[in-house]
Amino acid sequence: MNVRSIQFRLIVWYTALIIITSFAFAGYTYSSVRTRLHNQMHEVLQRRVERISDNILPHYTTPQALAKEIHEVYFPEASDRFIRISRVDGTPIYVSGPPKDGLFDPAAIPRIPDYDSREAAKRIVREGEHSQLLIIGKKVSATNGDYFIETGAVTDHISDALLKLIITLLIGLPAVVILAAVGGWLLVRRALQPVETIRATAKKITFSNLRQRVPVEPTGDAIENLSITLNQMLERLEHAYQQASRFSGDASHELRTPLTIIRSELESIAASMRAYQLPAEFRERIGSVLEEAERLSGIVEGLFAVTRLDAGEAKIDHSAFDLVALVKSTIEQVQLLAEEKWISVSIDAPKAVFIMGDPARLKQVVVNLLDNAIKYTQSGGSIVFTVRSEPSRAILSVKDNGIGIPADALPNIFDRFYRADKVRSRTTDGAGLGLSIVRSICLAHGGTISVSSKEGAGTTFTIELPVTEKARGEKVGVAA
Repeated sequence: MNVRSIQFRLIVWYTALIIITSFAFAGYTYSSVRTRLHNQMHEVLQRRVERISDNILPHYTTPQALAKEIHEVYFPEASDRFIRISRVDGTPIYVSGPPKDGLFDPAAIPRIPDYDSREAAKRIVREGEHSQLLIIGKKVSATNGDYFIETGAVTDHISDALLKLIITLLIGLPAVVILAAVGGWLLVRRALQPVETIRATAKKITFSNLRQRVPVEPTGDAIENLSITLNQMLERLEHAYQQASRFSGDASHELRTPLTIIRSELESIAASMRAYQLPAEFRERIGSVLEEAERLSGIVEGLFAVTRLDAGEAKIDHSAFDLVALVKSTIEQVQLLAEEKWISVSIDAPKAVFIMGDPARLKQVVVNLLDNAIKYTQSGGSIVFTVRSEPSRAILSVKDNGIGIPADALPNIFDRFYRADKVRSRTTDGAGLGLSIVRSICLAHGGTISVSSKEGAGTTFTIELPVTEKARGEKVGVAA
């Protein structure tokens, strides 16, 4: 996981908050339980003092009778309790015996020093290595005199309960933290799922499907506002793109007629120059103007074709045909251009590959790629076409060992009128529309085109086209 992502940071903050809250709750729970257990024990011992002073001492006759009654009511030795009754001068009347577990020695327990107070006094006595004894003492008055009553009990059961609580918290807290972290991850992932859906949808939107919109979840929060804002932006972008395409289409369409007239007039002038003895310089200028007019006409036709393809207005025929046969026939027709530069053109296609598409349009793709490869491959170079099929697609690649394309130019190589600086030269014809037309034709067929290149080592264009069941079942020839 990316540690700088908002998802990771939310999980960390959520888990940290759970850890802090859990430990604070654990500390509060431990402190509350400890205080409550000690208070309960204090109240029990204090009530015992009150019951002895109210129910036993008033009927006290002899020490033996007092001891018998206390044993019958409280069983101090069997229940690990401590009871001591003494006169105010310190003379003991009754002291309970040693407990059965031997946790403390009643005879060795010192007297609470502030026995003169009639308020209950508390003292904790440590006996042995771990045991503690909580003692409550109080001065009381009876009909037969004043007495000091002390009762106590070991606090081992409180310590055991607190130890079990600590063990439970030490085992439970990590489990809670782990569950909280997993739950936080699931919660954050679910909360950010609409953002991921928006991202995936936005990634699929190109100039060929600008009418697609990102989904809007009616959550009433920032996610919904983000989706609405993105859709509004896409609407503005679609409108601007339609205006630009409409302008390009209208401009190229309007330029076709005057360019045709200019070419016709120039061709007529060039044909009539033979009947007149015109200077050679004049004839060269007429020829140069005619060449530029033809070049401008080619640019207009290419721009018009790209605009119609991008707008979906160009007619695309769909029929099943062998892509390998199409590539072979096209290479044979353009072979002469390669032979002029001593460039070898070959095809690697072990078997026929049938696809559904417009043979004329895809032939234009092959022509443009081959022409482009010939232009930028030095004499004596080589161009290799590869055609193969996969379960759901056909792959056509064109590889040359020419001058290559600069790395910074690769992202823009399919843009209209774009030409890398190192290949922009008068020795190479074209206006930078060929690859744009190729991409538009591929997109119109539901395919993709990509390029990889290294300066001085050559360039490879790769086209992927979908293969349908209908294309697999039909075997249709390709006309040259």
